[in-house]
Amino acid sequence: MWFHSANRRGGSNPYGHADVSDSSKYPPPPPPPVSKNNTPTPSRAPRIARGLMSAKPDSSSVMGDAVHDHVVVPALYPLHGHPRRLGPVERFALSALAPAVAVFFTNPFDTAKWVYILAANDLQGQKAKSKGSSAATTSGGVVYRNSFDAIFKIIRHEGIQGIQKGLFPAILKEGSKNFFRIGMYDPFMHILHNPALNPDHPSAPPWKRMLAGALCGVMGAFACNPFELVKTRLQSQVSAANTHQAVGHQFEYRGTWDALVKTVTADGVKGLYRGSTLSMARSFVGSGANLTTYSMMKEDLIMKRGWKDDWILDMIAGMGSGIMSCVFMNPIDVVRTRYYNQSYVNGKGTLYSSGFDAIKHIVKVEGVASFYKGFTTHFLRIGPHFCLTFVFLGMFRRQLSEAYHYLDMREAFLSFDKDGNGFIDRTELTAVMRNVLPRPNGVSDGDYDRAISSATSRVLDSVGIVGDNGQASFRDYPRMAEEIQRIYVERRNAAGILFKSS
Repeated sequence: MWFHSANRRGGSNPYGHADVSDSSKYPPPPPPPVSKNNTPTPSRAPRIARGLMSAKPDSSSVMGDAVHDHVVVPALYPLHGHPRRLGPVERFALSALAPAVAVFFTNPFDTAKWVYILAANDLQGQKAKSKGSSAATTSGGVVYRNSFDAIFKIIRHEGIQGIQKGLFPAILKEGSKNFFRIGMYDPFMHILHNPALNPDHPSAPPWKRMLAGALCGVMGAFACNPFELVKTRLQSQVSAANTHQAVGHQFEYRGTWDALVKTVTADGVKGLYRGSTLSMARSFVGSGANLTTYSMMKEDLIMKRGWKDDWILDMIAGMGSGIMSCVFMNPIDVVRTRYYNQSYVNGKGTLYSSGFDAIKHIVKVEGVASFYKGFTTHFLRIGPHFCLTFVFLGMFRRQLSEAYHYLDMREAFLSFDKDGNGFIDRTELTAVMRNVLPRPNGVSDGDYDRAISSATSRVLDSVGIVGDNGQASFRDYPRMAEEIQRIYVERRNAAGILFKSS
């Protein structure tokens, strides 16, 4: 025959995938439920096996783009000629959604971090810190021994609402920031290192990943700066009943919108971008380290260690990227937070004239070690935050891809089911195979018909259907499509081999 049949019953597979006709792995499915008009019931659709139909993830992609080096059989996608893939709209939407969901769980650690840092700042301003003490004291006398102590005392005095201060601007900040930070990473990487144009070096070098991540981070930082500014001020704000816990300057905002309006009224639109240089510098190093670490860990675990692209991979790579991000970003966070949270007179800070002035002041008065104040709580937020961000991103991406794959399967099945009875019979499958395997030049009608008949029998056999009267349901179709894919691959690999009589 002009196609090989070695894979029909557990034979060798050139692509290394499991044989879908192995009955021990794929037992015959139960009779499918059908609706009154004999069409498959969508609510009880089969779990779609992807096998040869899926592609290997691009190791340098944060969104998990597929390396489309697998063979697409156009005849299996009768409406479009190719499978559905995530487009720009979906990518940017998921990039903003995943971190916005993650911040619900990590905002308490963020609040405690800023409160602890600002309490230490107040302590220096009051000169009330005894030599050798590591505790941070608020203007009202509350002592925070460490970040965990800050979390405990905030909850004790202000409750859950107190520890979740600044949640709404935090959601806006994460959404607007990662719309660019994550959303633009893959397009930038495609420009800097297109695997299709570098077949000998498909893996992007670290400096290209770092550059792409840094540029995306700068864009994201500028976009989210107004919300970051408001979030930091709201997180340090306390109610009238808890003035003894006050840290930093109290702006007395009633909410996010009130904070934005008052900032613009007092300082103009440029006031919303106060400290944006520090934020962009922070994201330049932090995002570069984060996305580089994540993509390189993902590449090593998938390509070299054979890990599956799932939530466990996302969690471990995300946590590793969080550690590196924290190391690079904590010093900038300390400077930025203190610069943000000072009072201003005529548009000028009363403590620091600029971010660089804040750096000089911290080094001179407190020492270099002060740049890592709040590091533990920072990691408790950054580590889980990036972990959850990438877990949610991967989960949303995979679920949406599975939904698209299901739509491709359903459209193909309904298109091939010419009589609309909810099943594909041998005659209908034969027509499909003729589209998948057109007759080569110089092949007789008899040889071609025998080859198509053999291929059709092989596909039906893969789902346990024998004889001319068998019918395949929608539950059978995913495995049938994989077998068709195998036959198509074998035909392509056997290029130059013409029909031979069996």
